[in-house]
Amino acid sequence: MMSHLHIPDGVIAPVWFICGYLGMAALLTLAVRQVSREEVASKIPRLGVLSAFMLLAMNIPLGFIPTHLNLTVLAAILLGPWLGVIAVFVVNLLLALVGHGGITVMGLNVLVLSSEALLGYYLFAALRQRVRLELATATATVVALTASLALMIGIVGLTQIDLLWLLQEHQHGQEAETQTAATMAPQIEGDVQESEAEGRHSQHTSLNRFVMLVVPIGMVGIVLEAIAVTLLTSFILKVRPDLIACQDRQTEKGE
Repeated sequence: MMSHLHIPDGVIAPVWFICGYLGMAALLTLAVRQVSREEVASKIPRLGVLSAFMLLAMNIPLGFIPTHLNLTVLAAILLGPWLGVIAVFVVNLLLALVGHGGITVMGLNVLVLSSEALLGYYLFAALRQRVRLELATATATVVALTASLALMIGIVGLTQIDLLWLLQEHQHGQEAETQTAATMAPQIEGDVQESEAEGRHSQHTSLNRFVMLVVPIGMVGIVLEAIAVTLLTSFILKVRPDLIACQDRQTEKGE
């Protein structure tokens, strides 16, 4: 998904990555407090398997579009919302350590992808008893990923990230069809000489173009991920319904 910020260290301003880390620390503290010892003990193997599955999915581009699956909603459905957040942290830590997004942007990535896990799980749990499983899963996935895409675009706008970096990093190692640094140098020098008002207009225009490019690609990725998560959840419900986290919670309440 396009909601994962694939940018190296040194691109984002310190104030923003510090805010990202503070938000991540607060979210992880809340997640740890929300998870019981019994739940952790019973789901640690599942957490490891799903983290590995997410890690694999995030490193395989979909080929015809510069994006990948996240599977955060699937992880939350199978682990529960707060263990899903912990899985998101583990995956983003490993991705940052191997250069798939910088260490400094990890906090923001955890916040963005955790929003998918939390929103996706609670929507799925709310819809599960009202509509068919397939519709509940697809709706939860589409809404959660659309919200995270909007959150990512908001972060890009607030932090004024270099959009060229962002688009290049989303190519996943493929040759990006962008101008070289030598070609960009005169343009950058000219931008520095512009007035403050013109600079803001230029940034606004660049962000608009970025949104126009990212949203269509992101929506294709969202549809593909919704299909994948729906198929996987339907299969798991048929063979191992006890793996669905909200099923576990309903059983506990019934007991």
